[in-house]
Amino acid sequence: MGYYPIFLELEGIPVLLVGGGHVALEKIGRLVDSGARVTLVAPDLIPPVRAYADGGRVRWLPRAFEDGDTAGQRFVFVATDNGEVNRRVADEARAAGTLVNAADDVDNCDFILPSVVRKGPLQIAASTAGTSPAMARWLRERLTEFLTDDIEILATLLGDIRREVRAGDRECAGRCERALTPPPLLCDTCPNRIPADRWQEAIDPEVLRLIASRDLDAARARIVRSLHREALVASPTWREAAR
Repeated sequence: MGYYPIFLELEGIPVLLVGGGHVALEKIGRLVDSGARVTLVAPDLIPPVRAYADGGRVRWLPRAFEDGDTAGQRFVFVATDNGEVNRRVADEARAAGTLVNAADDVDNCDFILPSVVRKGPLQIAASTAGTSPAMARWLRERLTEFLTDDIEILATLLGDIRREVRAGDRECAGRCERALTPPPLLCDTCPNRIPADRWQEAIDPEVLRLIASRDLDAARARIVRSLHREALVASPTWREAAR
């Protein structure tokens, strides 16, 4: 079976989590940190899960799953060791077109969760399509070694510069009669357009050396120069009245 990798925006999205044990604990933190509106259904909770409910970070229904609990939920997570409960929850969710994940129960899963490594703004997800949790853990440990402080700084630096570039793009597009609906903002012939490969070329050994030495101002300046976007270039497509 092939799985399609995807990152979801869960800010404010209603999510149901059925179960209150250690498997639920593995899922609840990432859901809450992603901004999901989590409803937790379980008669009992282990203390670390209970802390989320007591802190008001999730809504807890202190009972067993009941028919209708999946209504209005965008995603459903089942974290029980009861195959009958898993099937009941999955059947109800699927009947309403709601995607469901059941831990270690492929028949009742529409999607699986990858092993994730986080460092600042970076997230790297690895999956073995559910075939080998040990391999997924092995990958996560080695990816953790790869995501050094220098890599986190580089990601933050590139993100800051890209936001500045996009602000310039909006200014350029506001003056241009050929601006395209975002994305992209800039017309095909715009002299301010930065090709994708130029971003890659900007991450050169000298930038990495400057980051390693924590000369971040010099690293930023070098990246901007490599992008050829120290300032906007007046385009012949700009409207005369806006010049």
